Amino acid sequence: MAIVNIRDTGRNSARTTDVRELATKVQKPSDTEAITAANTITAANTITAAESGTRFVMNTATARIQTLPTPAAGLEYWFYVGATEPTSSHTIVTASSANIIVGNVSSPEDAAGSVATVTDADTISFVANKAVHGDFVHVWSDGTNWYLDGQVKVQDGITTTQAG
Repeated sequence: MAIVNIRDTGRNSARTTDVRELATKVQKPSDTEAITAANTITAANTITAAESGTRFVMNTATARIQTLPTPAAGLEYWFYVGATEPTSSHTIVTASSANIIVGNVSSPEDAAGSVATVTDADTISFVANKAVHGDFVHVWSDGTNWYLDGQVKVQDGITTTQAG
């Protein structure tokens, strides 16, 4: 019996090689990792490719730094502000400060719905005292760049910067 390689177009595509493996992944919900003041995640966390598909819930007022792995096609992560809103900015950074984040962050705060366009950034920040419970960003890679889409309640609750 021949094994047929099947890939989906979503979060499993970077790690799925056959039907049995795909079936296992489809039946398993996405991993969720709570980042709190009490857990073992330190102020700086280097995310691995094996964690692709994980939803990180930053549920601490204290600043946390999440470092993305080197881009690889199919990797993707979600980052959310939990019930404990940040009083110090949480950041998501690229490996080696590479300016390879592109995309958009939208906010319904004004009637037109603001959209901030991100070009060649290396840091995404959930801004202290502006980011609120439920704000999120989703990043995924094509192997070269990190593509960003996000939603925030308060305009400028999420910002991006570029290494100088």
